[in-house]
Amino acid sequence: MPIDIPVISQVDLSPPASVKTKPFANQRSGIGASPFRLRALFAENRIRILATYALFTIENLLRLAQPFALGWAINDLLTGQMLGVSVLVGQHVLHLLVGLVRQVYDTRTFSAIYSDLATRMIVSQRASGVDVSRVTARASLSREFVEFFERSIPMLMKVGFSVAGSVIMLAWYDWMIVACCLGLLIPAALLSRHYSKWTRRLSRGLHDELEKEVDVIHSQNEIDVRNHFDEVARWRIKLSNAEAINFGLMECFILGAIVAVLFRACHLPTVQAGDIFAVFRYLMLLLMGLDGLPRLIQQVSRLRDVSSRLHKPT
Repeated sequence: MPIDIPVISQVDLSPPASVKTKPFANQRSGIGASPFRLRALFAENRIRILATYALFTIENLLRLAQPFALGWAINDLLTGQMLGVSVLVGQHVLHLLVGLVRQVYDTRTFSAIYSDLATRMIVSQRASGVDVSRVTARASLSREFVEFFERSIPMLMKVGFSVAGSVIMLAWYDWMIVACCLGLLIPAALLSRHYSKWTRRLSRGLHDELEKEVDVIHSQNEIDVRNHFDEVARWRIKLSNAEAINFGLMECFILGAIVAVLFRACHLPTVQAGDIFAVFRYLMLLLMGLDGLPRLIQQVSRLRDVSSRLHKPT
């Protein structure tokens, strides 16, 4: 995810007098000596964050109901009935309404949280004597703390609902299909473990270079500026290549699962067209959930490196 770091010139980031007379870290309860810890940030904003997650949970449950409703509608239409279509329409409308409310609410919530966090981070680090260029870079990087709650946790929840929910619904149709899908989780876990270590190292290199950006721009040296942005590009390419390799390996296992489920679903006794459709929709949800793991792992790796930097005194 690109991080744009603005150039700041002639801006006084010194803490105001009111801050100097009262230690910044003690202004807010639950934050302690450092405001840049996930647990403390969550504790301070838990009601708003949990409300967002509650809406997201309902949205995901309704999303999981869609393949079942579609299969029901197909089977009913093939026999001249309309109940399944009514269920499908109701499911879709509810999913749409909950999704709209959730998106409007969480944008306002997490924008307010980031505004507060960035303000406190800048004042705190400038009061500790951290130079402007590093504070500028870290202010941008601190956005990833909020994005962990705004994007990474919902992504994790979506992956969890897609994987666990799809497995449960597939078991409703046939246990052998579940066995085929669970066999896919073993290589997925092994690949994720390796990918996590790989992206942590690459993220560290990218962030090292990003922290130099303001100083490089202020130097006004064309060669230094070009070298810096070339180096940033190289680190981003390495991260992209790592994700592509992980994706390619996962797709090989996914293809095997698709073929196995195809054979099994089409040979189920008394199987109906809507049932086959629902089985494959749940299989696709499961596979899309696994596809989301690399991006989630990359984000967590970046966040761990950002956290270590925001705790540095200089």
